[in-house]
Amino acid sequence: MSPSVIVAEESTTTAGTAVSKATTRIDSGDIFEIPTVDISAFLTDPDSPEAQAIVPIVRSACRSTGFFQITGHGISKDLQQSVFTGAKKFFSLPFETKKALDAHSNQGLRGYDVLASQSYEDGVLPDLKEGFFTGLDLPKDDPRVQARRFLMGSNVWPDTSLLPKDDFCKPAEEYHAALMKLSISVLKLIERTLPYGSGIFDNFIANDPIAPMRVLHYPPARPEDEKNGKTQYGASAHTDFGAITLLLQEESPGLEVLDSRTGEWKPVPPNPDVYVVNIGDMLSFWTKNEYKSSVHRVINREPGDRYSIVFFFDGNGDTKLSPLDGSEEDNPLTVEQHMIRRVVESYGKK
Repeated sequence: MSPSVIVAEESTTTAGTAVSKATTRIDSGDIFEIPTVDISAFLTDPDSPEAQAIVPIVRSACRSTGFFQITGHGISKDLQQSVFTGAKKFFSLPFETKKALDAHSNQGLRGYDVLASQSYEDGVLPDLKEGFFTGLDLPKDDPRVQARRFLMGSNVWPDTSLLPKDDFCKPAEEYHAALMKLSISVLKLIERTLPYGSGIFDNFIANDPIAPMRVLHYPPARPEDEKNGKTQYGASAHTDFGAITLLLQEESPGLEVLDSRTGEWKPVPPNPDVYVVNIGDMLSFWTKNEYKSSVHRVINREPGDRYSIVFFFDGNGDTKLSPLDGSEEDNPLTVEQHMIRRVVESYGKK
């Protein structure tokens, strides 16, 4: 029997901070919880009692599932909807028009990601999704672009005769700038959940951090593939490569998180009013796996299309991946080296 999903009513902590939990119950009586926290007080005054009340909740989420959701983030609904609307217009363009913006032909991995071009797992069909990458828009004469530093480049866009700048380019770049600030704030919140003092992420967020944004379109899953035992996921099972990810979903379900205790996949109910935040591999490594980078996947079992906007905060490419407790690693990788390895692996599986 598949697990039923119960979204608890909002409750309030003793400090007056609203907290709710998206809860998946399974037959054994076990509970898989993804808390939703209002971070507005933290954004206003991180030292306030209301802000401090959410710190242990976030810490508990990071140590258990590696997932939590945030409200009170300050990103306008109009801006979010503008990006979704522009993305849908882009994905509706003819394939050859989109393919002319192939991200793998552009410095910094900017532009169109072809349907079924990526897979995170061996032995499964390529992921049934297409995407569009943007990032910090650097001029072509920037030394990092000239040196071909990883994910450093200029954004590319369709011709304005096909898709006006105000319809996609402008809202997407405004949204990227807003999510960069929000991600840094979320990292500062996570910093307060750790015992290593303030400033532990200062180097990581410096020097124009790597922060790709990916707008994704998931067509409906193909029933004929499932009949043949060849399920084609929208995004096959994986952990995220960077530090944190902020996901905005519309109302179509599809995101599932693996409960490592039971081996069961738990659906995350879509809520367009929240950002789903999940811990990535780098933050898990820094905390010696105290904070969990949980395996997750996407499959669109609905008859309609699914869209999402994913913001990956991967940080300063020169930062060393050494544990935050000060213990030494032999020849630690840099963020850039780690990211190159993981991205190449994910596009190399067929």
